[in-house]
Amino acid sequence: MFMVDIAGVRVIYTGDYSREEDRHLRPAEIPQFSPDICIIESTYGVQLHQPRNMREKCFIDVIHSTISQGGRVLIPAFALGRAQ
Repeated sequence: MFMVDIAGVRVIYTGDYSREEDRHLRPAEIPQFSPDICIIESTYGVQLHQPRNMREKCFIDVIHSTISQGGRVLIPAFALGRAQ
């Protein structure tokens, strides 16, 4: 998150963020002030997700199933927290 003050107007800019603990990133911190303008990337802003442990189990099950049938698995990753 970045905050700039322009002539007394506080602007916050942030990429997509999460308030949930992650394996690689801490949850986003809530600013100690109220911005006048807030610019936020919202790729997943309104998405409802299953709990992480359920998503990981499904992911691993698909990989095991594919490999056990002689297949190969390619995992594309586009951002931090997706490939680690």
